[in-house]
Amino acid sequence: MYTFLDLEFNQAFDFADEQVQVNEDCRFEIIQIGAVHMDKDLEIRDEISLMIKPVIYPRMHPHVEKITGITSDMLADKPSFTEAYRLFKEFIGDDRLLCTWGTSDVRALYRNMIYHKVSVPPVRIEYIDVQSIATKYLKFSHGGNIGLKNAVEALGLPVDEQFHDACCDAMYTAKVFKKIAPQKPEIKVFNSNRLPKKHTGDTSAYTSKK
Repeated sequence: MYTFLDLEFNQAFDFADEQVQVNEDCRFEIIQIGAVHMDKDLEIRDEISLMIKPVIYPRMHPHVEKITGITSDMLADKPSFTEAYRLFKEFIGDDRLLCTWGTSDVRALYRNMIYHKVSVPPVRIEYIDVQSIATKYLKFSHGGNIGLKNAVEALGLPVDEQFHDACCDAMYTAKVFKKIAPQKPEIKVFNSNRLPKKHTGDTSAYTSKK
């Protein structure tokens, strides 16, 4: 069984009337978890979408708000990350392999897990990077990895849901995976023991992710 995971993040921004400091322990705060189950025959069986009330960056970054359509008011009464993560874990169950578009979601998930104390390091996560597989399959040669929307369009998949919604993007990732149908996809391993002590990642997650 595969679980396709997608996350939407909020991050620090210097507003005209307020300077928001970057939290080095959690630069990208998860505000939505989307996941889709696919069985061994590559048929989609279930999905979940969880909105999360932010506590590190409660005011929405203008770019994040623009591309996701998520506002601070929309999240004001949503569950905490701790509760949303509990529901996500129940949804995953046992023996499910995570599949993501790129590697940023896995890193962000780890950072949020540790910040909110739902896990303690070391953390080891096995996952399939569907973006890397699609980049090779489509022979993308424009530098870097292909974006999710470009991959969907290149494969001729119907665009019937919005992008930058975690559940929709998880669904698109699953459909790309099914279209490509890799026989033996590489299983990558995220190991928190290999991380530097201080996080020095890109500060523009949305630019690089999709």
